[in-house]
Amino acid sequence: MAFRATASLRQSLKLRPAFELALRSSCLQLVLARWGLETAALMGLQGNQTANDDDRKLRAVEAITDAMYKSGLDDHATSAEKEMLEKPYRSWEYSDYVYGDNWEALGALQWLLGRQHVIPPYYSSFDRARLFRNTAIMPADPSTIENFVDTFMSSQIRQHVDAQQLQHAVNTSEAWIWRARAQVLLGLREEISNDTADRPGSQQETALEAALRTRHIPSSLRKIAADLPNTIPLAAKHSLDKGLIGSVESDDFGIVVEMKETPEEVSANQPRTTTVPYRNLDSDHLDALRKIAESRFMAFAWALGKIDTWDIEKTGELLSINPINAIWTPENE
Repeated sequence: MAFRATASLRQSLKLRPAFELALRSSCLQLVLARWGLETAALMGLQGNQTANDDDRKLRAVEAITDAMYKSGLDDHATSAEKEMLEKPYRSWEYSDYVYGDNWEALGALQWLLGRQHVIPPYYSSFDRARLFRNTAIMPADPSTIENFVDTFMSSQIRQHVDAQQLQHAVNTSEAWIWRARAQVLLGLREEISNDTADRPGSQQETALEAALRTRHIPSSLRKIAADLPNTIPLAAKHSLDKGLIGSVESDDFGIVVEMKETPEEVSANQPRTTTVPYRNLDSDHLDALRKIAESRFMAFAWALGKIDTWDIEKTGELLSINPINAIWTPENE
């Protein structure tokens, strides 16, 4: 009799305690508040910036840093987050500004905490102003941070999403991170091939490995790159059948985009939309979709204990949250 595996291809998903999610959400919000001030300052260098504006923002930066310590968040922030908050105003480097990619992770954590009721499609971003309002945290006021976290400190706090909702959200995240990674692999194959056409094959693989690491792509996925033109249509069909994407367009994940509006449509507040295949987006939009998928995937992976530290590099080591990516899990599992 042939051996048959009986273990389920899915494991029950167990979230970290709600107060841990609240602490991580608070750390994100504090650093993103600083990110907003630094980004505004960077843009202000090319515009009209008064001395009073600069002084006001400097005081806000100092207040945010003080709030981290007075609220006790310094015990829960990563070393990178503390370093960013402790830097003098207007001294951030490029790697610090990249922290802005965490907005989508903040939204996912707030959804898990019940403060955000809907996860937008993976081609749309969370409303950033609403994310800040959801918590009632005033970044410069430590007491508001404590009030928010205290809401989730009781051991009797129940999870705000049920098991079915959580499973669907994780499955959807896996579908979109797979598609984002597939697009990177498609681009890298051509890029590496052109760059190393006259080099030995072993050097080509070494260059590819390095490129994958910088884009947080598990190196094991390179094995699927050659067959992606055939695999993507199959992934799109499976994802649609499982309700993980809204539509399939030309054998690819369908992306809803807004079309250029006429003056009449602008006045009527009725934007026109159309659906295009994922692969047809330009490089800027592809990069934006990858960052949305990556940030939300990291939030779910951390919240479910699949990565132990809040570090985007860790997601580059993780193929999926389920034992098998939800796209490829049999329907009866």
